[in-house]
Amino acid sequence: MLPDAIRSLVLDEHAREPQHFLDGVDVDAYLAKLADRAEVLCDWAAGRCRGVVAFYCNDEATRQAFITLVLVDPRDRRLGIGRALVSCVLELARQRGFTSCRLEVARHNETAHDLYASLGFRVVETRSRTDVLEIGL
Repeated sequence: MLPDAIRSLVLDEHAREPQHFLDGVDVDAYLAKLADRAEVLCDWAAGRCRGVVAFYCNDEATRQAFITLVLVDPRDRRLGIGRALVSCVLELARQRGFTSCRLEVARHNETAHDLYASLGFRVVETRSRTDVLEIGL
């Protein structure tokens, strides 16, 4: 089970942006999958979760990590929390011998695209409403 603070952060964002955040996804099933299978890093301050990244670093065949969620509380955006969390995942994946990392981002999310591009991610696949980005490690 994910901590309540993380669940609340995800559920609050989904309530704010139902057509853009986790669009077409059963949120409860997604949260259950994260709790069962994903690794989660959080930024905590003043007793609250300011940001979270969930990722999979378990594909031994391809040595490719996958970031499935990056979310920063709206009160704490533009403070570098998302960048720090993603950078931690990339470093963990490198240390574990993974050679690349992918993530999927909504095409309309320019802020996220800018962040990922500044970290070195490049678009490797275009889907109907999203882009798949990848970075070599």
